[in-house]
Amino acid sequence: MGARFRPRLRYNLGVPPDEAVDVTSLAELRRLQPPGAPDVVARILKRFFAESEERLKTLREAAEVQDAPAIERAAHALKGIAGTVGAHEVGNLALRLEQGGRDGRIQDATVLVNELDSALGHAREVFEQMLETPGPAT
Repeated sequence: MGARFRPRLRYNLGVPPDEAVDVTSLAELRRLQPPGAPDVVARILKRFFAESEERLKTLREAAEVQDAPAIERAAHALKGIAGTVGAHEVGNLALRLEQGGRDGRIQDATVLVNELDSALGHAREVFEQMLETPGPAT
């Protein structure tokens, strides 16, 4: 039935490539929706797309001016929304940025933000593929 969308992604940050993005929970949520109901998964993913772009922009700006508290806050928020949708790679990078911001170790923040941007791009591809699969309202 295609409950899992796991394209071959290549990461070397402690997350196995087939687990960088896991849509199992989203697929199960979609499966449990009543027929004819609005697709809650589509709503969740669209919110993730918007919020992750906002957080990424904030992280870029904070890294540029070396604002550790802003990095910590934005990374914490991104970590949370990444966990909600199963974007493990994004969550792990956000955690590293959050910890660096908390500890004042942000000299490599720009590099991590660039890695995060790439991970978000890969997650977006997986989630867009999921959105192309009709939900219960169709």
